[in-house]
Amino acid sequence: MSGHRRHALITGAASGIGRALAVRLARDGWHVAVCDLDHEGSRETVALVEQAGGTAQAERLDVTLPAEWEALRGRLREQWEQIDLVVNNAGVSGAGEVGSFPLADWRWMLDVNLFGVIHGCHYFVDWLVANPHGGHIVNTASMAATVSAPSMGGYNVSKAAVVSLSETLYAELRHRGVRVTVLCPGFVPTKLLASGRWHRQALRDQAERLFAEARLTADDVAEATLRAMRRRQLYVVLPLRGRIFWRLKRLMPQGFMTCVARLIRSTD
Repeated sequence: MSGHRRHALITGAASGIGRALAVRLARDGWHVAVCDLDHEGSRETVALVEQAGGTAQAERLDVTLPAEWEALRGRLREQWEQIDLVVNNAGVSGAGEVGSFPLADWRWMLDVNLFGVIHGCHYFVDWLVANPHGGHIVNTASMAATVSAPSMGGYNVSKAAVVSLSETLYAELRHRGVRVTVLCPGFVPTKLLASGRWHRQALRDQAERLFAEARLTADDVAEATLRAMRRRQLYVVLPLRGRIFWRLKRLMPQGFMTCVARLIRSTD
């Protein structure tokens, strides 16, 4: 890559995958805007970025509010000569069956997981296009976008929409010098469950067990993301089991979903 100072904006960067990405970029000398509602966590990420050899600034951002995105863009355009990377990573979790999961929780989940990504793309795509060195958008989706597991309708829908949005952006921006990558990781032990909304305690217990058993780490996802960026790769699907599911779904979509339904029924 060129020797100019590179600048990245990462949402949900106070912990988890967002933090891991910030620290990984720091090793290559990036300057990172650490965006989150968790001020203390953002300060910790800034310190970790600086320890790793980069520089950073903490920015409070509620990804659901267009006015906050617009204000952030204004501040950064005054401070930075260009932006090279936008990572729309902030997300929330929860579970409940369709018809039981409250509509207010549907709106909350879509507001954060989907509109948080839409806002980031809407307010920064023009600045990325203007970068003479080329820019990159990374959106965090999930393996849930492929598996569409029962009791996770709100989460599944929000993440599937992020994949579709990323594919659309890939087609729109490829000829304009902006590359797009969408992350579809499986379970990664992070703080995602802490703020989740669960219709039944059994659903939270199940999610906590799956997170505890997960071998995929936030650092694994960060490393795979940087590799995908270098290769101009659209999809990052992790781990191996996730890639198998992804390919099976594409080869035999109805058969795959029938297997999911049978598996879930057998564990009820």
